[in-house]
Amino acid sequence: MVEATPIRFFESRPDDGVLMDRFDRQLTYLRISVTDRCNMRCDYCRPASDSYKAEAHDQVIRYEEIERIARIAAQMGVSKLRITGGEPLVRRDLPDLIEKLASIDGIKDISMTTNATLLGKYAQTLADAGLDRINVSLDSLNPLRFRKLTGGELAPVLAGIQAARDAGLGPIKINTVLMRGINAGDEHSEVAELIDFAIAEQATIRFIELMPMKQGMDWDKHYIGIDEVLSRDDVAQRVKVESALQTGNSAARYLSLKNGQGEVGFIMPMSERFCEGCNRLRLTADGGLRSCLPDDDQLNLRDVIRSGGSDHDIRAVFFRSALIKPEVGTYKFDADDEKRSMISIGG
Repeated sequence: MVEATPIRFFESRPDDGVLMDRFDRQLTYLRISVTDRCNMRCDYCRPASDSYKAEAHDQVIRYEEIERIARIAAQMGVSKLRITGGEPLVRRDLPDLIEKLASIDGIKDISMTTNATLLGKYAQTLADAGLDRINVSLDSLNPLRFRKLTGGELAPVLAGIQAARDAGLGPIKINTVLMRGINAGDEHSEVAELIDFAIAEQATIRFIELMPMKQGMDWDKHYIGIDEVLSRDDVAQRVKVESALQTGNSAARYLSLKNGQGEVGFIMPMSERFCEGCNRLRLTADGGLRSCLPDDDQLNLRDVIRSGGSDHDIRAVFFRSALIKPEVGTYKFDADDEKRSMISIGG
């Protein structure tokens, strides 16, 4: 266990100080949710449509506020931004925001996580605006299963991946959440098929363990660990299961493909925590600064800005967020300790 830096260290930080938490982790990566609305309803992300209420438009953080926050964050050592949602492309004029963020000194990488349904329309415009690469959420290649999972159609997603590749938004990463009885498990597994698809698309696929991040989902029923997935014969035929795992700040651990055409990532928030290398902060669509995905302790940047807060005040919120970042996040979502669903936090 790493010894925490004393609180008094944070109480006297200079305005130009880099963001370090109490456990000597430098925070260089800001994930920005531009909306908590989506044109899909993925089972593990969003509560039932009759119970989910998106934020009112006037409560959603504005583009000029995001630009200001990102500029200040860059002055504090943040160099990597990821645009998330909801589905970020349902928000109007997103390329305009990308262009503004790409012009900020110190920002070296801008990526976006998307369901890709609208990417066919916007991929080239996003690339021209300064977006570097994309991650595509894709949990099934079976059109009927995809529709049941998301409420949407598979074809536009596949077209969006093609458009992203044509626009040079690479390397493309595909994110698949593993769910027993849906896309994983003996009779339902699509893991091998998805690996083959990623190879054909010149993309890197990453399989993600299901997290208890949505009210009302039977997590115990649908959770499947990565170790069980790797024990399948069809996976072992494709992946060097014994190959060394990569570490560092990446949430994913990568295994080489046996055909030499890349690697497969595995993100294990439940079975193999990666908190020790976490360098992330999250800005929610309603302006909350969140230092840990499963921890609901977040600070309200939107209200600081709209009440006339100075750049120094915004920096102070960042330093405070670093201060409260836990050493290890705790995933728990039940009737006694409900947390915000993933769509409200930003994927």
